[in-house]
Formats: sequence, structure tokens, C-alpha cells
Amino acid sequence: MRAHGDKASEQDQGERNGLDRYEGVQALPGGELGTFKRGDMDRDLEAVAFKLEPKKVSEPILTGGGFHLLRVDERIAAGRRPLDEVKDDIRESLYNDALEERFQNWLSRDLRERHHVEVLD
Repeated sequence: MRAHGDKASEQDQGERNGLDRYEGVQALPGGELGTFKRGDMDRDLEAVAFKLEPKKVSEPILTGGGFHLLRVDERIAAGRRPLDEVKDDIRESLYNDALEERFQNWLSRDLRERHHVEVLD
């Protein structure tokens, strides 16, 4: 699901009777929140977002971060990507895992065996 969010502070509501685009750590330009799956969002926002019809705007939602309005741009069905599309990502992930393992072995074994290493607490 791709969502679009707005956030209004209590101060802004009185002064301008309007909304600022969401400027939290998850915000993208234009207030777009990006793509979410269940469990990714704040529980209160998720409850509304996954019931909201695409292109509809929610009622104001009060959370610890203020008031929010959500609009679901589109729902994207869960599924698997073709192997050709993900094989480079898989290869890179496996390479990085192997590289990290080799580095940790070198650090914990080879380096300490060849040099005097004292670990201070």
C-alpha cells in the first residue's frame, strides 16, 4: 500500500485552519509516506490505513505525534518477484554476509594470534 500523509499541529490548526505536509522522519517530498506492509506503521495509523479505500482521505487521527490525515494512493498486492529481478540483490547480500564473516574471523582469530591484543573493559 502506498500512503500519503498530512500532519497538523494544534498551533497550526488555530492559526491557519490548514495542514502542513508531514515532516516526520519517514516523510518524502510532498508528504508521501511511501509503501507499507502490515506491521510497518504506527498501530493507530495502520488500523485506519488498511481500511481506507484508495484515493479517499481519512478522518483526523490523533497519535502521540499529533493529528494525521491519511490518503491511500494505491494498494499493491503482495507477491513474489521473479528471480531475474532479485538475483543481483541476493548475490550482493550473500557476498556481504561472507565478507563480514571473513572479517570477523580475521579480527577474532588471525589478528589476535599474530599480535598481542589486550581487551580492556
